[in-house]
Formats: sequence, C-alpha cells, structure tokens
Amino acid sequence: MKQKILIVTFLLVGVCATLPAQVDNKIPRLRISTSGGMGYLTAKGKENMDGFINKEKINQLEDDLRWATHLNGDIHYLFRWGLGIGAKYIFHKTSGKAEGVITNYMEVSDYLQQPHYTVTDMSEKDYINYLGLSLAAISPIGNSEKLFLTSSYSAGYMRWRSEASLFYQNLLTTGGNVAMNAEIGLDYLFHPNLGIGANLGAFLGYINKIKITDGITTQEQKLDKESRYNASNIHLTLGLRYYLNR
Repeated sequence: MKQKILIVTFLLVGVCATLPAQVDNKIPRLRISTSGGMGYLTAKGKENMDGFINKEKINQLEDDLRWATHLNGDIHYLFRWGLGIGAKYIFHKTSGKAEGVITNYMEVSDYLQQPHYTVTDMSEKDYINYLGLSLAAISPIGNSEKLFLTSSYSAGYMRWRSEASLFYQNLLTTGGNVAMNAEIGLDYLFHPNLGIGANLGAFLGYINKIKITDGITTQEQKLDKESRYNASNIHLTLGLRYYLNR
C-alpha cells in the first residue's frame, strides 16, 4: 500500500507542476532520455530465519540485496500543450554474497534426535527488465528556455531473473508480471538540443508466479502474499537528454 501511495503522489505532483506548460515555442516535439543511478528496494525483510546460527550474515546479505544499480531510457512525443506519449525501458540489478553461513538442522532417528551443522556460502543476483507505455508532461521554468520540469507515468511488463547459489547448489528462478513506474525530474539544457537531467522515481511490481530450475529439474510455483518477490523500489538517476524540434 505504501508503494501505491508513493506512485500516486509522484503522479499528482508531476502533473500538477507541469500543467501550466502552454507556451508553444518552448515545448519540444521529441524528448529522448538515458539515465543511470541507484535504487533502494522498499520491501520488508524476512523476520523468521530459523536454521541459521550466524544470522548477522543473512541480515547483511538482505541489506546488500536492497541496493540496486538502476538504468533506464525513454522516448516521448510531446504535444503543443506539454503532454506526451512514449515508451520506457528499465534495467534493475541487485546482488549480495554471504560467506561462512552456519546452518543447523535436527536429524531424527528411531532412538534419538541429533543436531547437525553445515557451513556454506550464499550468493544471489536479481535482474529486472521492464518495458512499458509512458505518459509524460513537461514545463519550462522561467524565460531562459534552459530549465524544464518533467514528470512521467508508465505501465508495462517486467521480467524477473534470479541467480542464486546456496548449499553448493545453483538455482535459476524466473517470473514476470505487470508493473508501474512514476518519476519527476529536472532537465538543464547546455545546448539547444542537448542537456543533462536528474530524476527521482518510484517503481511498483510483484512476482506472484515463478519457475525454478537447478539445471536438471524445473518446477513452477505460485507464491502467496507473504512470500512473493517484491521488486518495488525508489530510485535516483542522472543522465543525458536530447530535445528535438524546439
């Protein structure tokens, strides 16, 4: 729910801020954007981690998996009144590693219960590829025609891929679902057609159905609300801007 509220807030702020753009000679017809930066996953961590002795290593692994490399690109055709339509692509990667994780389990026989301990390394890399249709708004700031306030809202499809290694076994997990992205930003033009910009955005997406393979066997699984993968994140990016037909 918090992620949805954040998406709506970004959308309303961006649209309200850019609605006054009505000056024809200040609005470009085409805007192309490429950006890169950092993202932070907003999902809650797992509270129950039974079976691990040195839980601080698992906590560190989860913390590492929250920080992501975030790349995106979009293209929009803008109409005279400052609103436009286009497409947006997002690439999102997280990774983490924990060495020397100690696990315990109880071996039960007919006569006794005996604890067993194992030491293993764990690692995980998660990738998100997203492509969607996008609505954008742009408004010039001041009379210099160099500063532009921008906002965009996108809805599309994301593909998730997770490569994990645990207990000396490699696992590949994949899934996909509908997702949304909203951003607000500021562009500065240092050339009539070229500029730089900064964006603050929020991404919302969940994986409810997955396919897991170890290279030999493959199985599909439906996830409940508590165990589904939450790719929702906030991200801050910087990048290049290209304006055409100003």
